[in-house]
Amino acid sequence: MHLDIVVIAAYLVAINVIGLYFAKSGSMNDYFLGARNIPWPVACLSIVATETSTLTFISIPGLAYATNMGFLQIAFGYLIGRVLVAVFMLPQYFQGNFETVYQFIQNRFGVSSRRIIAIVFHVTRLLADSVRLFATAIPLTLFLGWPYWVSILVIGASTVVYTLYGGIRSVAVTDAIQFFLYLSCACVGLIIICDIMGTDPLSIVRMVPGASLTVFSTGLADGARSLFGSYNIISGLVGGAFLSFASHGTDHLIVQRALICRDLPSAKKAMIGSGVLIILQFALFLVFGLFIKALLEGRPFERSDEVLPFFIIPYLPEGLRGLMLAGIFAAAMSTLSASINSLASSTSLDILALDRRDLPEKKKMRYAKGIALLWSVVVIGISLAFRDTKSPLVEIGLSIASITYGGMMGMFLIGRVYDNFSERAAIGGMLASIAGTMVVVFATKVFWVWYVVIGFAIAVAAGVAIQRIAGSTK
Repeated sequence: MHLDIVVIAAYLVAINVIGLYFAKSGSMNDYFLGARNIPWPVACLSIVATETSTLTFISIPGLAYATNMGFLQIAFGYLIGRVLVAVFMLPQYFQGNFETVYQFIQNRFGVSSRRIIAIVFHVTRLLADSVRLFATAIPLTLFLGWPYWVSILVIGASTVVYTLYGGIRSVAVTDAIQFFLYLSCACVGLIIICDIMGTDPLSIVRMVPGASLTVFSTGLADGARSLFGSYNIISGLVGGAFLSFASHGTDHLIVQRALICRDLPSAKKAMIGSGVLIILQFALFLVFGLFIKALLEGRPFERSDEVLPFFIIPYLPEGLRGLMLAGIFAAAMSTLSASINSLASSTSLDILALDRRDLPEKKKMRYAKGIALLWSVVVIGISLAFRDTKSPLVEIGLSIASITYGGMMGMFLIGRVYDNFSERAAIGGMLASIAGTMVVVFATKVFWVWYVVIGFAIAVAAGVAIQRIAGSTK
């Protein structure tokens, strides 16, 4: 155990040193956009690392263990959504030379709509990323016996240092490193299982029940109940595309990574490239879960999120166990650091408009870093309020974001398509969507992958209805 702790500590120190080495934050443009000079491969890896988080590293193998490879269907939808973002949304953002994605809303509708959608973004990120930070505490608590709150504070404090000091440049570089670390850890896990079982990968695959190897499902076996209540090719492609379009086209957490690229072609490469990488990454994590299932002979777990931590603790040798835990930390830190910087960016630029205030640049930077520190404390504080849940945490995190994504997506596309749509109607449509989606979440059994689709439909329908009733045009 002592060697494992040394490995984890060494990683935490090293990633902060690297983050501080690449720090360059003399102005708000540097702090939030990296002077728009980040190479697209780094931005691409940062996108994947930002959206991956501990939820993916822990929950996806657990989902494969408990069910099958069906979650991969959503990844193909994710790629479709990113292609659409690259074609329809990124040109608008670069043409306007935007500092945040919500400047598009201001240019189209007005300052009020920009601030309202920014507030929605804040609430979404705080809740979703707090779940992700809580998920990181699971392996720490199981391995070291710490209370959840101690584990949360350790990972949170370890992330804040380079994030506050270095800004988006440090975040992007460390994201790229963390991407390779947690991916390497998954590969090491596969190798270790082969060694423990004394056989080759293909033989292990043959040990897995055939039903667990299922990737594609039509979703039509039990009619609407199956179509709207499970992972299938229709829900995967449609729901995944809508979710990805919304998250990567309207959520500043992700769009910020495209805005740090040098030009539009680079941003498109980063966006579409991330879609390809996410398919490969999901496939790797799902296979990892099936290998663990073969090793453990399918023993039951109360919660699927406990599968990976259970494998790490008794089956990995000392040192490698610490490395695997470091990989989990890497996934968590990449998302947490990105969330803190994007929240600070949106607060500073969308809500407080620091960039347009007549203040010395040094004072603006002090405010920006103070805001980043504030959001760090808030995210950590909210995550401390979570308790154990039997639902897979990856689904909880995605469900939280999906409640607001449909309305945000509707507002953006209305602004993109219609020339004379009123601000009041656009805001009303978004708020109606959020309310309607919450009803669907809590009052029905519709699967979470359809939340964005439903929310988008409500946003457009409600917005158009309000526009016609009010009889106003912009």
